[in-house]
Amino acid sequence: MVRTRLTSPTFDRSASIPTVTYVLLITVLSGFLLAAPHGSPTPLLGLAWSGVLVALAAGALRVEGVALQSLFPSLRAFGAAVAVVVAFWALYNLVAAGLATAGVGGFEPVLSRVVAHPAPYLAALLSSFVLTALPEELLFRGYFQQKAISLAGGDSRRAVIGGVAAVAVLFAVFHLPRWFIASGHGVSAALGTRLFGLLLAGLVYGGVYAFTGNLWVVALFHATMNQPPFIVTVDIPAELHLVAGVVEYAGILAVVVLAVRLTGIGEGIPVWARE
Repeated sequence: MVRTRLTSPTFDRSASIPTVTYVLLITVLSGFLLAAPHGSPTPLLGLAWSGVLVALAAGALRVEGVALQSLFPSLRAFGAAVAVVVAFWALYNLVAAGLATAGVGGFEPVLSRVVAHPAPYLAALLSSFVLTALPEELLFRGYFQQKAISLAGGDSRRAVIGGVAAVAVLFAVFHLPRWFIASGHGVSAALGTRLFGLLLAGLVYGGVYAFTGNLWVVALFHATMNQPPFIVTVDIPAELHLVAGVVEYAGILAVVVLAVRLTGIGEGIPVWARE
């Protein structure tokens, strides 16, 4: 069953805890990027940063009186998460292959580097999952989102939507130090596009977590979006990245909702049926 968490943990402490945690997050991230050569963290710094994310999540949860391990679903739920993500990318590759065969721009009927060099790809995917996606989703969806929903009034539909939206904004802002420090970009129209894309990603990841309560599935989608397992060569023009992103994230939500309905919603009231 894809849907695992039916009742959120109890977060009854003040709003100062997530506030302090988020300020620490941005401060430490900025320090890491400033300390990194050319704004690009070394593998050791990257590993240390992953530890910081987990430590911040664990510390906040400890103060809240919530056990860290309670946020991680079972291995059976991990298998279900893998199945859902594989189904999404199978459909995506089927569509991409069709577009490549039809000669649509951005899609070429040539095998991708993923197929040509699977070992480096799998290493990059595993690194993305363990060091980036899982720690970020643990903090943002596992803690911040559930805390925001609690502060918004509990598990009502309005509280869930408000919590997902609020944390999606925090998720987008979280990436600003990378934009200004690591990439050296300034304020421009491209920044607005980048923030909208990140906001969209945060909304979808938050929505997936609200629908399933399955941290594995959110982290796997996050990792594979960072390292797409394309079978054919895909090189979407820059001006169409945002449009492609909207279609991709809509597809993720559609596949997840379908999977939840097909495999059963378990006990409790699903998000779409709450008042």
